[in-house]
Amino acid sequence: MHSFLRKAGYVLANMVVMVILHGNSKQFWPKIPYLSLRNEGTPEHMRLLLHTTTIVTAGQALIGQMPRERWLPRAIVLGLIPASLPLLLFFGQKVLRLQGQAAEVYNLALVPILPIASTLLEDAITGSLAAIDHAPEDQADYSHLV
Repeated sequence: MHSFLRKAGYVLANMVVMVILHGNSKQFWPKIPYLSLRNEGTPEHMRLLLHTTTIVTAGQALIGQMPRERWLPRAIVLGLIPASLPLLLFFGQKVLRLQGQAAEVYNLALVPILPIASTLLEDAITGSLAAIDHAPEDQADYSHLV
């Protein structure tokens, strides 16, 4: 249950930070220099996604909620998730041929889906690294070869 709550908190924090950084013409708070979205282009959204995840990760580290065994997996996720955004947008625009309201719903659905995918990918990487660390060493005796 504790793991689920931690993951839900991570997803929620990502969503809140993304909304704050994304901004729009009707927001009542000022844009944050360098971190906020400058235009609606795909590279800007990739940058926004990277900044969002980095801010949440830094926040987790500052409050002691980022275990050491998660640092490398999170660093990998920080690179992979923003890099996947152009593929996801291409899929929605060219493969599914979404336009108008349907495209907007698809894009908004990515806001919670990407942090959820981040947690799943991070768990998979953490599990793989833990399995490698706990793999038994080869106990064969090769002294006769020397």
